[in-house]
Order: sequence, then structure tokens, then C-alpha cells
Amino acid sequence: MELKLDFSILKTLTELPGISGRETAVRRYLQKMLSPYADSVRTDALGNLILFKKGVSDKNLLFCAHMDEVGLMIHHVDERGFLRFVTVGGIDPRTLLAQRVRVQTKEGALLGVIGTKPAHITTEADRAKALGVKELFIDVGLSGEEARGRVEIGDFAVLDRPYEEFGDGLICAKALDNRAGVFVLAELVKALKNPFYNSYAVFTVQEEVGLRGAGTAAFGIEADLALCLDTTGAADIPGCAPQDYICALGQGVGITALDARTITHPGLFEALKTLCKKENIRWQVRIAPRGGNDAGAVHQSKTGVPTCGLSIPTRNIHSNVEIVSKDDINNTFRLACEVARNGLKDVTL
Repeated sequence: MELKLDFSILKTLTELPGISGRETAVRRYLQKMLSPYADSVRTDALGNLILFKKGVSDKNLLFCAHMDEVGLMIHHVDERGFLRFVTVGGIDPRTLLAQRVRVQTKEGALLGVIGTKPAHITTEADRAKALGVKELFIDVGLSGEEARGRVEIGDFAVLDRPYEEFGDGLICAKALDNRAGVFVLAELVKALKNPFYNSYAVFTVQEEVGLRGAGTAAFGIEADLALCLDTTGAADIPGCAPQDYICALGQGVGITALDARTITHPGLFEALKTLCKKENIRWQVRIAPRGGNDAGAVHQSKTGVPTCGLSIPTRNIHSNVEIVSKDDINNTFRLACEVARNGLKDVTL
């Protein structure tokens, strides 16, 4: 009997604020929800949340899913109350203009709007110049004195967009990268009973700025295998040729063969594909010449860990209108669950 995933959890996860290095709200939510399902729970020095479930074998399986999202950090408040910011993680500045944000202050969240010089007073030189972060500002609707009293340098801001389900089983929200992977791993922790592997579920920090949490977490776990649950860009849109799609929405879990940080061990790669065929799990091969995920850090830990990234195709990645398919999420969950429950006994490493 298949578990029906509770997508209300994903809705909550996408609405929580948590840029790289500021994942506290996400971690607290997960720890409260998942602690009853784990044999042990701990948080390490960098902020990774690590849950453990005892298996029936002596083999260790490490799951990773990063909690952080791309966002903004305030570095200046001017005399009129406008906020200047830097990006945390890779964000195309073109996606930020005219968007709403929530500035996270000690007194609570402030609504802000990202603006720039309006079109009717720009010059030809302005229009010829590529829009950058330095041309943008956040308007929080306060005077300079009020803004400086409420907003501190180092406060962070997240994009503001509600979770919506639309079309043929699609979801649109901010932070689906990687709250979609976090959701899959959370549901996996809840579902696993007497798994084959000793299973470590690690909700990592600071993936978007260099896979930092995964590197430290993997070093402290003697894993025999690792699966990293994340999103990946889906370029199945107008203007992109089919050979450039990387992955496509609705075509199943992306099993990574290669990206800029990892080449999956051929034995693990073949075993995962074989399991998908056996269990009728929809899958596609992910080959991404650019980008990477936590697998890039995990597979190089200590003397090496056979690792594969399982990816959920995502349109408009690193924006506040990311789009994923519920079917792809379900297939990612099914594959991860089958591996943990029954093991990959035929892997030739």
C-alpha cells in the first residue's frame, strides 16, 4: 500500500523563511514534526539537522536534503529608509524587479517591494545597461528613522509568494528549491519502519553557497551509500531545444549521471535505474553540465561515498515562481523509500 503524501506540509515549508545560514525556522519545524519518528535527533555545529533510524543490516545509508533557499541580506539602510541588499545564493537580478519580499527583523517580518528607477525617467544609457543588484532597492514604506529603527544590517529577506496548485498536478511557490526535497525526506522519515539500512536523514544548511552543510555532516557519518534529494532546473520551455532540457516536468525523478560537481558511480547509477524499472517508478536521466547539489560534497567525504543526486525537475528555478510536478515528487519519494526499505543488494561498486 502506497503512502499518500501530505502536500500541506510542503505548503508550510515553502512559506517558512530560511536563506543560507539562516535556516532556523525550517529546522525547528522539522525537528518538532519528525522527532517522534526517529531513534535519535541532533543538530551539529553548522546547523544541520540529523535524524537516525535503525535498520536491520549493518550498512549505513545517508540521505541529504538542503533546507536553505536563495534570498537577500540587507547591507545598507539609507537616509530615506530604502534598503540595499546583496544576494545570498545565485539569483538573476531580472527576476527580482517589482517583487514583494518579507524582511526578517527581530520585531517580525516587514513587507517590502523591490524597485528601481521607473521606465519613464530612464535614459538610453540606463536601458542599455544590464540590470544589476546595485540598481535595486527595497521599499518598506517607512521613513529613514523608522526603517533604521526596525531593520538592522545583516537582517535577511525572502521572496514573498503564496503556494498555489494549478494546471495538471503542478505546484508554484517560492523556495521549492529545495523545500520539495526536504518534504520528500520528511515524509520518508515518517514512513520508514524497520528499514534495511541504518538510515540517516540529514537536513543540510548552506547548500546554495557551496554545499557547506553536507560536507561537514557527511564527514561525521560512516555512510556506505548516499542519496541527495534536491531540485534541478527544467528547461522544457519555449526557446530551449529538447537536447537542452536537462529534465522535464512530469517525466519522473531525475537520476543523476553527471553534473558539474558529481559523476555518479556506474554501479549505483545502474542499480537505481533497474529498481525504477522493477517497481514501475517513472524516471529520467539527469545530465547537467552546470550546477550541482549536496552530492558534490558528500561523495568526496573521507575516503569517498558512492552517491547519487535524485532530482525533482523545476521550472523557473531560483525565483519566486518555481514550478514542480506532484507526480515527480511522488516518484522521487517512491524511489528513495524503496532503496531505504529493501536495499540495493545488487550494486556492483
